[in-house]
Amino acid sequence: MHTMGRAMTADSYSLKLGPHPGAAKVARLAVERRLQDWALPDLLDDVHLITTELVSNAARLGAVFELTISRPGDRTVLVEVRDCADGEPSIRAAEPDEEDGRGLFIVQAYATEWGWRADGDGKTVWARCGR
Repeated sequence: MHTMGRAMTADSYSLKLGPHPGAAKVARLAVERRLQDWALPDLLDDVHLITTELVSNAARLGAVFELTISRPGDRTVLVEVRDCADGEPSIRAAEPDEEDGRGLFIVQAYATEWGWRADGDGKTVWARCGR
């Protein structure tokens, strides 16, 4: 999958991704690399899951979006996904036979905290893991 640009500092990494079915896999690989670099393997499972859900939601919108992974503290990882949609994301009650609709419920369950903010012509949904 073609990525559309990246920016990196020692404690932050950003990656623009297209609305492609492989976007979540690319994002997970980026997260895995950053957590290895930051020596935070114990957070990998939760951060993988959260990243997959946030990236999958953004990819469904059909436009380029941006993933940013940062380390605001020694044992904390912040995952942010900026997309083109406006409006507040909400957790909905998915029916047992529905294949989707549980993403933010999963994010809420695995993140230390999560939220969103209006961001220009779109929004950023974020989740924090760790202490």
